[in-house]
Amino acid sequence: MERLYTIREVMDILQLSYTTVYVMCSNGTLPSCKVGGSIRIPQESLRNFIVNNTKGGH
Repeated sequence: MERLYTIREVMDILQLSYTTVYVMCSNGTLPSCKVGGSIRIPQESLRNFIVNNTKGGH
């Protein structure tokens, strides 16, 4: 099963504020799902976001 990250975990990984990650999840910039009322970000969504938003990276 794929790992699911919390907003706080993603905020630490990306070095962004809680609000920024929350808004990214809300507007679909960072695909997420709700599990038991809490927002979770699938590992693949986070990986794709990093790859697609990194200049010159692969």
